Amino acid sequence: MGGGEPLFVIDGRTIMAPAGSALMAISPRDVVRIDVLKDAGATAIYGSRGANGVIVITTRR
Repeated sequence: MGGGEPLFVIDGRTIMAPAGSALMAISPRDVVRIDVLKDAGATAIYGSRGANGVIVITTRR
């Protein structure tokens, strides 16, 4: 991902669409947890896509 944007992962799925549109589809009431990964661990887990950080959102299923 270019432009300094973080990678968004929602319920284990990488979001390729602009993050704003994907986030608009989630009700705040459904969000259980938000994790921000901004260190080398993000790159280790998500590769070069996680170089700008990763925002992991877990929702109720």
